[in-house]
Amino acid sequence: MKKNVLITGSCGFIGYFVCLEFLKNNYRVFGVDNLNDYYSKLMKNHRLTLLSQNKGYTHLYFDLSVKKDVKFLFDRLKNEEIEYVVHLAAYPGVQYSLKNPQKYIKNNIVATQNLFDFINKHPYFKKNIILASTSSVYTGNPLPFNEDLCIKEFRSPYAYTKFASENIARFFYSVYDFNVVVLRYFTVYGPLNRPDMAVYKFFESILKGKTIYVRGKDIERDFTYVEDAAKATFQATKLFTLNQKVFEIINIGSDNPIKVLDLIKVMFEVAKKETKVVVGEYASFEPVSTWANIEKARKLLNFSPSIDLYQNLLKTFRSLEHYWNEIEGSLLRIH
Repeated sequence: MKKNVLITGSCGFIGYFVCLEFLKNNYRVFGVDNLNDYYSKLMKNHRLTLLSQNKGYTHLYFDLSVKKDVKFLFDRLKNEEIEYVVHLAAYPGVQYSLKNPQKYIKNNIVATQNLFDFINKHPYFKKNIILASTSSVYTGNPLPFNEDLCIKEFRSPYAYTKFASENIARFFYSVYDFNVVVLRYFTVYGPLNRPDMAVYKFFESILKGKTIYVRGKDIERDFTYVEDAAKATFQATKLFTLNQKVFEIINIGSDNPIKVLDLIKVMFEVAKKETKVVVGEYASFEPVSTWANIEKARKLLNFSPSIDLYQNLLKTFRSLEHYWNEIEGSLLRIH
């Protein structure tokens, strides 16, 4: 008999690949996504179309920040036993959060609180939660970032709202016997990348001959391929065992920081085209470097990330080319 999993943010970038990973492993996936307009609904609807081709996928259109919606969601699922909840739904992005903090409080904190409250009240939900967090919480700490570091500095509402969601999960673990695995993802990239992220923007600029702007010549990131992140997320279910309480925080990265300027050089090779690059000042709201210590992920999740940057970027480029040509039609308009 197939197990059921509820995946929130199922039509988001990481959420889409996490859904595919569970479907591949013969789960019934209930995906929750309200398809908000943080970025193009066209991209989210494209992912939903692809997911809906799987018989094991059921889409549920609800907004977790609205209690009435959450009640309807749980009423809809009352005849299903949900083995795991993977909570990926959130407003992402550092820069946007600086201008729109209330949206992050609503969608990252309130929505998480609502979800945990309702899970706690409904016995057909097992209290096994995988919670998405972010490397942004480590800002101000020494490299490489490991899970035991004290979280002490926040430079964006995105970072503090994600850390708040971690603490909501810790509370439910301590008081209501939830089992929780928190995954702190590091700069995930890959096919059908989010339009607000650097890899998407850089490839788009390369193809359209627009200037690429980089905030600082030495800025570097621990880039993580999305399929690796999805596999690690699925593997986290193995940590939920009978008669053993679980609360773990685990980094999901590559342990291989890459300078953004070097990334762009590889992207030029992949696209077989170059464009102008302008290096500006460092941004006060983001760290110069990120670097994940992933020993814990290797040990607990059997995590072995791919670091073949060229091949991963090639797959990313081909997926975006297809999307721009066949779905959005934007490249056709410039050729």
